[in-house]
This record gives sequence, structure tokens and C-alpha cells, in this order.
Amino acid sequence: MARTLPELGVNLVAKIEAAWAQPQPDWARRRLLVVRLIAQHELTVAKIMRVADVSRQTVFTYRDKVVAGGVAGLLERGHAPGKRPVVQGAVQAEFLARLAEGRFRQARDAQQWIRKRTRKTLTESGVRQLLRRLGGKLKVPRKSHAKKDPAKAAQFKAELPAKLEALAGSAPNRPVRLWVLDDHRYGLLPVIRRVWAWRGVHAPYATKYQWGYLHEALEVDGARASELLFTPAIDRDIQALFLKQIADSDPVALHVVIQDQAGFHLPTDDDRLPANLRLLPLPPYCPELNPVERFGGLLKAQVSNRLYPSLRKLEDHLFAASRAWTQPTKVAGLIHDWLAKQTNSGAPA
Repeated sequence: MARTLPELGVNLVAKIEAAWAQPQPDWARRRLLVVRLIAQHELTVAKIMRVADVSRQTVFTYRDKVVAGGVAGLLERGHAPGKRPVVQGAVQAEFLARLAEGRFRQARDAQQWIRKRTRKTLTESGVRQLLRRLGGKLKVPRKSHAKKDPAKAAQFKAELPAKLEALAGSAPNRPVRLWVLDDHRYGLLPVIRRVWAWRGVHAPYATKYQWGYLHEALEVDGARASELLFTPAIDRDIQALFLKQIADSDPVALHVVIQDQAGFHLPTDDDRLPANLRLLPLPPYCPELNPVERFGGLLKAQVSNRLYPSLRKLEDHLFAASRAWTQPTKVAGLIHDWLAKQTNSGAPA
């Protein structure tokens, strides 16, 4: 026996029209469209299906909802409860701790741990989704020195504003410019990096042991300036020349330079330091605190998988590549967010 579309009544039709006149999400407007067409009694069920782009069963489902519960019942959305996550609560906390330590080399390792810990088996694709959802990323881990002290790195970040303020107080009435400094070795022994290519393609290689050094300094805030110096060797006398170059770039300002504690870097009390320059050493074994590390990696990528006939040719290419990354906007993108925030929170303008 065919199912019929009943009269909905004047009051119900008025409420449907009132709801239709209000802003509604797409799903609610489609339900209201179906019951409006039913109320008009001008179209058959088949035509209502085509106009509203719904199935026959959906037409009668919406009819039953509005008859039984009015407009409120029609627009009530029920959500079926999802599956209970396998990794949650204490298990998730353990999982996150292992993820932070890099204990899962493959998704299969995480899959086996979950099975052992919960006695439940997830598919390998399901484990990959879980890893991504919890912030995991498949990557080559960065080397970290065994002597690194994470507490000292956190302490440096926390104390940076106060240290900047103290250094600025040593030269009052001077504008303060904050720099980060590092040095990178380059040479004719080529840098090999991954590259998209056909199978069997090889990178050119030659054992030429000639080296040079690129000294780089990037300004953390303000003008986002940069200073570069190419030298054939590296020692404290050469670093003193580079620090003088930074100080001479703005003789009126006080230049504060953040650098690591390499043996060829000047100590904070060295007599060769310019009068308008102060050093702020990083904690030992914490290269991740220095944004210039990223700058050196970007330059190496530009000269990778290539052979150069001389150091001069390599230096010309490095200098040309550096011009793209020493623009103020590019320098700003290299500076760590925490460093920019700490600088603005405590350093005088």
C-alpha cells in the first residue's frame, strides 16, 4: 500500500515557514525544504525527491519527525557514539612520552607497543593516523650532544630579557641592536643532499680538501640586518675582526651578540672586543637556540651536489645565494619566535 503525505496543519506550517525565514545551515534548510514541499501538496513524493535531492525514505523520515516533534524535532540532529579510542588516558600519556623520545622508528614499532600494552591490534594505516593526530612526524632525528643540559637551555630562554636589560644598562643612552652569530665551514669536498631524480643518477664527487669559513650575524629585531665575512681560516683574531665589522656597522648603537662557546670565539672579557659590543654566550651544546644554524643549512642546500673548480667560485655562489636570505623579511622568518618574543619583552628599544 502506497504511503501518503498527510496535511500538516495550519499551526505547524506557520512554524515551518518561520524557521525557513531564519538563517539555517545547509542540512537544516534541506530538511525544511522537504517538509515545506509536503505542506504545499503540489508535488508528488517522486518530484520532492528530485527537487530536494533526497531519497524516498528520507522524505518520509522528515515527515515523521516534523509530525511527531514539530520543527524542533525535525531540526534535532542525533550523533551515533564513536568507537572508544584504543590509545587514551594513561596509555596515551605513555605513548606520547615514547613518541617524544623517538622510540618508534616505524609505524610497526608503535603498532607492536599498542598491541602489547592494550591487547588490541590497530592496522598499520590506523597507527600512522594516530601518530599524525598526536603530533608525530616521520623524520631523521637531529643529533644532540650527550652533554647537553635541557635545564640550562630553558634557563637561558627565561633569563634572556633580564640579561639584555643588564647589558643595555652598561651603555646607557645608546640604542641596542641584538644579533645572533655563528660560523660555517665550506669547501671543495661537495655536500651531498637528497634530490628527486631518475634511478641511477649520481652526484658528482671529488676529494678536494680546501676549506674556507663563512661568518654570519643576523639581527634579531629592528632593521633585521645581516653581516657576512669570508675568511681562509678561523681563530680568535679573525673573530675579533668580524665583531669589529658588526660594531662598525652602527657605531652609535650598543651591539649585543649571542654566540656559542666555541674555542675560537672570544670570551666576554676579551680586550679585543669593541667598546660598543657585548657578548651573550649560549649554554654549551645547544645549537637549536641559534637561528643562524638554519641560515647555514639553507646556504649548503644551494651548493649541494655540485663540484667547484676553486674556492673563489664556491664563495661567489655562496654570496649570491646568501643575498636571497639576507633580505629583512627573510631574516625575520629565520629568527625563532621565542627569541623575538623574549627580546621584545625585556630589551630596551
